[in-house]
Amino acid sequence: MLLGIIAGLTTCALWGLTFVAPRAVTPFTAWDLTIARYCIFGLACLMLMADRRFRPIGIARSRLLVGLLLGGAGYVGYFISVAFAVQLAGAAVPPVIIGTMPVLLTIIANIRDRSAPWKVLALPLALIAIRVAIVNAATVSAADVADTE
Repeated sequence: MLLGIIAGLTTCALWGLTFVAPRAVTPFTAWDLTIARYCIFGLACLMLMADRRFRPIGIARSRLLVGLLLGGAGYVGYFISVAFAVQLAGAAVPPVIIGTMPVLLTIIANIRDRSAPWKVLALPLALIAIRVAIVNAATVSAADVADTE
């Protein structure tokens, strides 16, 4: 249990680097950072796949290729967008926008598929929205003050 909690905290801290790294490596561009990140990620995956347990099995090559292309495009597209957002808008604004995604995705999915009654979704969505607003209100106001000095 403790190892799982430590792994979760480490994951969150490393994910948070997505918003800090583009500002911390100023002489390098977002493209440089993205290329370095995914070269390291690709090497780590190849090293893992040296062990048969980590190799994908039972997937047709065409589906595997489509999955790799879509996953790569989305993953790289996400990171490069975040890196440019941090460089252009600062480190406070992109997490605010990304923090609203669970609420927006739930609303869009339920409008499209009507998989759950709105009464059931109202309280959880309201709590998430309130939490995002509280956490990010201080961040945005601090960013506004820092930008004006």
